[in-house]
Amino acid sequence: MSSAAMALTGTGQNHNPSTLNKWLISNGGYASGNLFVWASINKFGLTFQGFVSNSNIKANLDKNNIVILNVHNGGHWVLATGYSGDSIRVNDPGYATTSYSLGEIVNGNTGVYSVTKMPLFMHNWLLSID
Repeated sequence: MSSAAMALTGTGQNHNPSTLNKWLISNGGYASGNLFVWASINKFGLTFQGFVSNSNIKANLDKNNIVILNVHNGGHWVLATGYSGDSIRVNDPGYATTSYSLGEIVNGNTGVYSVTKMPLFMHNWLLSID
């Protein structure tokens, strides 16, 4: 969820983990208590594309897609910001880590969003109907 908030902020929207969490709680953004529903933030101008293997991470970054990686043996999520060779640069909300190798990323558990443009008035209107 923190990585999703960072991704939304990167698309020009004003979200932080606290405000996004409140919105998710009120809008079906969690399943089974605390499992993030990936498509729940599509309403903010993103389209969840699904999960990809590690071999597709760099191609998705090249397409300017939002890429959220699963690391630490499945226990942590980070926002990918770029790459150099097989090292993926990240914004890590929980550690001071600035990159992970492809081998440190849980294969097949990387979430990808494409970004769609949404006029600001429509974004504000969608938020107001919650």
